[in-house]
Amino acid sequence: MNITQNQLLAGTGRRCINPPPNIAHGGWGAQKHEQAEGIDMDLWVTVLALSDGQTATLLLDIDIQILTNDRADQIRAAVSAATGLAVGNIRASATHTHSGPVPYKSWIERGFEMVGPWFERVADWASEAAREALDNLHAVQVRAGRGECRINANRRAATATGERFLGINPAGTCDHEVLVVKIDSRNGICLATLVNFACHPTVMGPLNRLITPDYPGAMKRVVEEALGGRCFFLQGAAGDQGPVQGFIADAKIYRQLGAVLGHEVARVAISLTSVPTNPIFREVVPSGAPLGMYDADFPALNGVPVRVVDREIVVPLRNGLPEKQAASEKLAQWKTKLNDARERNDAAAITEAIYMARRADIQLRMADDFGGKTSAGVRTHIIAFGDMAFVGCNIEPFAEIGIAIKRKSPFPITFMSGYTNGRMAYLPTAEEWSKGGYEVDNSPFGQDAAKVLEREILIALDSMRGEK
Repeated sequence: MNITQNQLLAGTGRRCINPPPNIAHGGWGAQKHEQAEGIDMDLWVTVLALSDGQTATLLLDIDIQILTNDRADQIRAAVSAATGLAVGNIRASATHTHSGPVPYKSWIERGFEMVGPWFERVADWASEAAREALDNLHAVQVRAGRGECRINANRRAATATGERFLGINPAGTCDHEVLVVKIDSRNGICLATLVNFACHPTVMGPLNRLITPDYPGAMKRVVEEALGGRCFFLQGAAGDQGPVQGFIADAKIYRQLGAVLGHEVARVAISLTSVPTNPIFREVVPSGAPLGMYDADFPALNGVPVRVVDREIVVPLRNGLPEKQAASEKLAQWKTKLNDARERNDAAAITEAIYMARRADIQLRMADDFGGKTSAGVRTHIIAFGDMAFVGCNIEPFAEIGIAIKRKSPFPITFMSGYTNGRMAYLPTAEEWSKGGYEVDNSPFGQDAAKVLEREILIALDSMRGEK
């Protein structure tokens, strides 16, 4: 293909990444099963390739709960080896479905031996999809719009006595914005639709025993049916955002909520090339009534140059982080109690042991990753093309962080995502940090970490916007 200057090229690729149907599953502290019992809807890796003729980048959308830093490195390295692109130009994003294979062993034993080999295959499938995307680059035009969807709510709820739990908090901050970027071929055929929305995919909860992509998978199918092309879901700043119907075991609910979001995405995307933004009057045609004739205007956004930033932003950690030995001993104790409870068939003891083992595992991983440290580097990956910027971090940021970055960004369209190139922990705002609760108690970050991250991301965006 002959590439002219100032021309954006894009291509897509996809592979099904279904695991063995009885792989270690879920990882909820309240579940009783260890292995999945089937697959309700296929899991995908979908890859978008972008190039301006000089710089190329790959964006991977993976239907998976969590990419640990090590797993993200594994997949990015495999894709780099397969395509020749630098690892820094490759972004691996998890949709964060909670009804897929477990990312960590925790208390689960049965089926976990399948997890490592499955990740190896995911890396291979991602590499195949990446090559497909690069082999099918086409000149494109880009449009973007905003919508609103209310399938999400702030999930940091509290009882009348102040006990915090994951539920629905009507008074809490919630980001209902749906950002949509539509990438079309020069003849108007939809190639890709990119969606940014903040909500934990936890419609399917502890009692569910099926592998599903949760609502993001249902959303993608609705959008692709309506528009054609391939749909990409880039999970937003969802650390404190959950679904309005959550923690259930009814597959039709995640399909319905995904459809609600998908139809809003389709509405926004179709309007970008169907509802003129600036109709230009041309003439009056005589008829039974004089008819005004207009030229429709559907302006595209600037899509070049393509720029990529891959860096770590150092943020402060909190005092009093868990100690590895104590956390390790507690996990071992509760796993022993779990085995004993199972032998006695003591349902209440099983429930308690699983819950406590899950919490001990979280503390152990925090000790492993951050013990003895006073600061940590948040992996931050930014892809910008023209007037659009796609920010991703390996954390679970609260919605307030995403809202602030989107509002203050110098790019007219800015996606803010967590779950990118790995996963460290929740990142609460300073205000929410002081309130405690599950996300705060299980975060290693200090009270000012969110402010530091927000400031440094905006500095990076300002610098990228100012480049010639």
